[in-house]
Amino acid sequence: MASSDINAQAITAHFSPLQRGPAATALRDLALAVGWYHLRVLELAGTQWAVIVGHKRKEDPLRAVLPLPLHTNALVPSELHAIFGALSKVSVNDLPPPLPEFAPSVDRLRKAYAAMTGKKHDELDAVNEDDENDEEKEDQEQQPDLSGQFDPDTLYTAIVCADSTVVYYKLSRGIRKPHDIPDE
Repeated sequence: MASSDINAQAITAHFSPLQRGPAATALRDLALAVGWYHLRVLELAGTQWAVIVGHKRKEDPLRAVLPLPLHTNALVPSELHAIFGALSKVSVNDLPPPLPEFAPSVDRLRKAYAAMTGKKHDELDAVNEDDENDEEKEDQEQQPDLSGQFDPDTLYTAIVCADSTVVYYKLSRGIRKPHDIPDE
């Protein structure tokens, strides 16, 4: 078994059996395909649920994603009420540290390729030549600013199908008019 499989098993151990498979798929999808930042797993106190917390964009507040299998009837209104109640009690300071990256970023791969070849290629021109600035940026990416905000009123569900397709739905606390909800 590869070390990444062992890490995935350790990470998904926080999830209930209902969520364990969808959580592993959603974590990889958020990190590798969707491009979320600073992912972490959080068990919601007083519920049977765990969520994935991260930034959709670096400047966005932290948001929660609830992994679910396609055919479940466990997410009833009383459970949603409990989930939103638990999210409202979450503080940024209470969050666990971010998980290690699943794969290097494109920028990091470009820098490594440029360093290995010692050449500048047209497609690599976007790489900064000032290594000190690059190192500062990488440090900032690896150590997120925990003074940011957590959005307890927004919950994404990550519904995972049998073929590993993940479909995301955005839920908000309460009823809102469509024009009150910003497009993302």
